[in-house]
Amino acid sequence: MNDNEIDTMVGALARVEPGEPGGRSSGAAGQALLASIVTDEPATAVAPVRVRRHRPWRLALAAVAAGVMAVGVVVGPSLLGDGRGAATSYANSAVEVRLEGKDYVARIKDPFADHEKYSAAFKAVGLHVDLRVVPVSPSAVGDMVQIGVSGGEPGMVLTTGMERDGKDCKAPEKGCALVVRVPAGSTGKAWVKLGRAARPGESYENAGSVTAKGEDLAGAKVRGRPFEAVMAEVRRRGLKTEFQLVVLQGNDQHTLKPLTAGQIGPDWTVWDAEPVRAGTVRLLVTREHLDHNPLYARDSQPRS
Repeated sequence: MNDNEIDTMVGALARVEPGEPGGRSSGAAGQALLASIVTDEPATAVAPVRVRRHRPWRLALAAVAAGVMAVGVVVGPSLLGDGRGAATSYANSAVEVRLEGKDYVARIKDPFADHEKYSAAFKAVGLHVDLRVVPVSPSAVGDMVQIGVSGGEPGMVLTTGMERDGKDCKAPEKGCALVVRVPAGSTGKAWVKLGRAARPGESYENAGSVTAKGEDLAGAKVRGRPFEAVMAEVRRRGLKTEFQLVVLQGNDQHTLKPLTAGQIGPDWTVWDAEPVRAGTVRLLVTREHLDHNPLYARDSQPRS
């Protein structure tokens, strides 16, 4: 399965905004989404899933045998290695992994290094994690962008973020490092994409909202607004644009189809804006104005 197929699969699922009503796995939207996942035939591995929304620093991911819930991915108590590696710490030019209490903590020293250096460090301490550090928009630095897992059962929490001297911090503060925490004694395998600051001109690999603090449309009101009103703000900020049509498929599911500006009417509705690269945003639109945001489950509508 390639990235386009994965994004199509996940894009069809209702989004559940973290921190919003229905944004917990115990909520109605989460339970409905879980039910739709577990009705599929069981598989030996979970397909890589792109996380479409920004997550707070400590991102709990919840995985099930046949798929992954959009509200987070919970991976089994034995997901990422058996904790009986040849060493309790390891370091190379790219990363340092050290056992701290009950967790192995990996601190990224070179966010532009080849991913094999990160994976070699995890392997040295008995963990099987294929870590890839990828370019993301400013507010998503330190977030988990994608995850794929195999082995283990639900129950474990895997976290990522940024730390300096053991405390949370934000890019681009001096000494603020990307961090991955993996509980010791874990087995199985996983690969993870972790967000780093993008080089000039690099395309982002996250799909979070571009209206967050530090983004190109920070503070702008876009959800549920007419296309021409949003475009006026886009032009005012001197941004380039791409467009996607939200195609409804029933039961709060949807797919996304590329559009050109000439195909969109001024009274179409914009439901979200996403980062593409510095200076370029993507608007997600529908021809008609709906009574709810089609990108989210009905009981988890985000604030504008």
